[in-house]
Amino acid sequence: MFVWEVRKLFGIVLGSGGVMKRKVVPALLLAVVFVGVLAAGSSPTRAQGFPSLGFTLYQGSVTVAGQPAEDGLEIKARILGTSYESLVGTTSGGRYIALQVGPVEGASGNEVEFTLENQIVATTRDTYVLPNCGPDACPASRVFDLIFASTPLAPTPVPSLPARYSGFVSAGGAIPPDSTTLTIRIGSGYEVTGGSLSGGDFSIIVDPQDIALTGKPIEFFLDGVKATQTVPYQPGQIVANVILTFSALPTPTPVPTPVPTATPVPTATPTPAPTATPEPTRTPTPVPTSTPSPTPTATPTPIPPTPTPAPEATETPVPIVEDEGGGGLCSANPGGPASAGQLGLLLSPLALGLWVAIRRRSPKAVV
Repeated sequence: MFVWEVRKLFGIVLGSGGVMKRKVVPALLLAVVFVGVLAAGSSPTRAQGFPSLGFTLYQGSVTVAGQPAEDGLEIKARILGTSYESLVGTTSGGRYIALQVGPVEGASGNEVEFTLENQIVATTRDTYVLPNCGPDACPASRVFDLIFASTPLAPTPVPSLPARYSGFVSAGGAIPPDSTTLTIRIGSGYEVTGGSLSGGDFSIIVDPQDIALTGKPIEFFLDGVKATQTVPYQPGQIVANVILTFSALPTPTPVPTPVPTATPVPTATPTPAPTATPEPTRTPTPVPTSTPSPTPTATPTPIPPTPTPAPEATETPVPIVEDEGGGGLCSANPGGPASAGQLGLLLSPLALGLWVAIRRRSPKAVV
C-alpha cells in the first residue's frame, strides 16, 4: 500500500516532463511521510479485526405485568460477573430494538441481566457470547424477548423553581385577540393553560416542579395552533423578548343565542291531609239472648150451639066460658077491659123471642 502511494505521487510529478521538479520535491517528501504514518497506524487495527464492532445488538418484545410495555420505558443490560452496563434503550410499541451489549473480553458464558427503569429485573436471562469478527459478521444481532413480572414505580420528581416567559405573539401576521387561550407544554407530562395576552404581548409562568425537565423544549400553542419556535426550560429564570409566530387561527364558529326557556311557575305543593288515627275496633258486648217464653196456646172458646127457637105456641082459642056468676083468672068482663091473665098470655111469646136475641148477642162464655 505504501509503495503504491509513493509510485502514484512520483507518477504525478514525473508526468509533467520534469518541469518544476525543484518546487515539487519538498511537497513530495511531506506526502511520503504522511502516507507512511497512515500505513503504520492502520496496520495494527486491521490485524486485530476491528474489535470496536464486536458487540451484539438485542431486540424483541417487552411484557410488563402480563401486558405489552408502554412507550418510553428504559431498558439496560448488565453482564454478570463484570462491571459492564449497557447504554439505555427505550420501549416503543411493546418492543425494544438496537440495545448494544459488549464487547467485553473474557466474559463469554456469563449471564446477561436486563432491567426496567433500573427497578425491575427481567425473569428471562441470556448468555453472553463475544462475537468472532473474523468469520462472523459484526456486529451480531440477537432476538430476545423480555418479561417483567411487575410495573415499575414512577420516579419521584425533584422540585424545580418556576420560570417566567414573556414576549410578543402574532397569528397569521396579525395580533390575536386578547381572549385567545395560550397553552405551554413540556414533553408529554406537563401542560398548563393560562398567562396573560394583551395587544400581542404575552406572559406566562412555567412551573413543572421537576428538575429533570431542565433544558427540555417548551412548546407554545395558541387556540390549539402550535408555534414554530420553542425555548428551553430554565428553572428560576425570567426570559423576556420571546417572539412567537403562529399560523392563522381557525375562525370560531358562531354560537347561536339560545332562546330563553320560560320558567315554569312553581305549583304550590298540596299539604297532605293528616292521616286519621284509626279508632280501636270496639268488641261488641254480647247481648244475652232472651229465651222466648212459650206463648200459651189459646184454647178456642166453644161456640154455644144456637138455640133452636122454640116453636111458637099456637094460640089455642080459649073457649069462652060464660060466667056463671063467678069469675076466674082469665075471665074477663064481657065488653069490659082485658084481665091481667089475658095480657100475660099475649105477651109471653114476645118475651121468649127477646130472651133468645139477648142470649145470642151476649159475649161468649169462657170454659
